[in-house]
Amino acid sequence: MPRYDLALELRTLLKGASEDLGVADLCFCYDICSPEPWRARLKGRQSHLKSFAKRRQLFASSDRAMSLWLRKTHCLAADGQGLFGLFQQRVYVWPESLLPTAVQRQMSKNGLAALVTLSFPCRDAEPLCARFTLMLEQQSQVEMLQSRQDWVEARLLQLFGQIEDAYATRLNPLIDYNIVNPVSALILKGLALGQGRAQLSEQLNLTPRGIDYHVGQLKQVLDASTIAQMMVHATRCRLV
Repeated sequence: MPRYDLALELRTLLKGASEDLGVADLCFCYDICSPEPWRARLKGRQSHLKSFAKRRQLFASSDRAMSLWLRKTHCLAADGQGLFGLFQQRVYVWPESLLPTAVQRQMSKNGLAALVTLSFPCRDAEPLCARFTLMLEQQSQVEMLQSRQDWVEARLLQLFGQIEDAYATRLNPLIDYNIVNPVSALILKGLALGQGRAQLSEQLNLTPRGIDYHVGQLKQVLDASTIAQMMVHATRCRLV
């Protein structure tokens, strides 16, 4: 499925959920639960921020929401404020004081007053999670959502299940962050299908040594000492 079609299908799902929840807009992405297990690959806080800003697998219920989310992402990556609250709290009400001025202006222009992000662990994929950001037109909606938190979470979990069942193999934050190189991900899938080094080398136009290099990188990233262990860890991370 082309990325454009994927974005349209997810937009339809997100728009329906935003209407059910009574919020202005809804954004979604798969994410790593915490940057700590991948710190060596991310090479520190600044590298993580840059990788965060370059992500492509971000989806929203409208063009307005997408524009604001991208602005927020780039501004947060530039000044490093606010972002890491996402990795520490399952329900994160974005403090206005940590939102860059440019984001606050755009929110005001679009009639938005608050942002709330809810995070849910992926089924059978402990290192990964889903994040939904609710865009609210009134600050009072934060309290309303908190008073109905069980219902809000149930609706988002239902949506999450739909997305996981239909699109999980297309959306992997480890590849989106470039923690796992896209070519390395193709090699993983080939190995999972039983392809050997010679076959992968011909298929991907790489030398056998190139295949070995990517396998070595995968072992390092996935903290594995053998091919079998690497494949187990890759499965847990939804890479195969």
